Amino acid sequence: MKLNNASSLPLYEQLMINIKDEMDKGVYKVGDRIPNEAELCDIYSVSRITVRRAIQELVEEGLLERKQGKGTFVSRKKVARELITVEGFSDFSKQMGVNSSKKVLECKEIKATKQVAEALQVEVGSPVLNLSRLMFIDDMPFTIDIVHYSLIRFPKLMENIFEYESTYDVLKHIYQVDMQSTTSTKILTAVPASAVEAEYLDCDPGSMLFNIDKTVFDAQGVPIHISTFKVPTTHIAFTIST
Repeated sequence: MKLNNASSLPLYEQLMINIKDEMDKGVYKVGDRIPNEAELCDIYSVSRITVRRAIQELVEEGLLERKQGKGTFVSRKKVARELITVEGFSDFSKQMGVNSSKKVLECKEIKATKQVAEALQVEVGSPVLNLSRLMFIDDMPFTIDIVHYSLIRFPKLMENIFEYESTYDVLKHIYQVDMQSTTSTKILTAVPASAVEAEYLDCDPGSMLFNIDKTVFDAQGVPIHISTFKVPTTHIAFTIST
């Protein structure tokens, strides 16, 4: 497949159009690796300089993403999420109309550290559930969610947590927590992905992640849980209503 050298449109732009067309046709789907530089040079009979320029432009447009040592892949579209909302991941997924799933990375009882105790308003050393999960959208890793609950306030939570699809449903139906009247505080930062986080989220170590530290309170202002939510900045765009 050759590009038109006689065209007024630069070769790299022609190559970009061709790659976009292949994506639109489903030849390259979200998560697929596209041919490497050498393969693209052969396919389109162009130089590496042309290929690199085209790929870089598509990366900057957010259509492609490079993964160190793996190649260049078709990016997923960014998910827009209202930053100030407090709904759980299951509710959010249903609202977006996407398929979601979860993988429990860790679920264990720990003793509350000073930081966790202060956030949950419990005594240092009191029993706390530490729940870490990897969340998927359309079978692709989306976010790591690490949450802590007081086991004094929510006894046997570890036994009940798998009875419902949503953790918030557990709190609502078993512990009678009114999740419609909750409020929350959030701190949003950007942090580089550790090697472990990069492996879980299928990104490069050092890739930037949104890190959201959240505390959710009930109608009486008592903490329900604290959580840390980490998601690659390429996956989501946060909106703020005013």
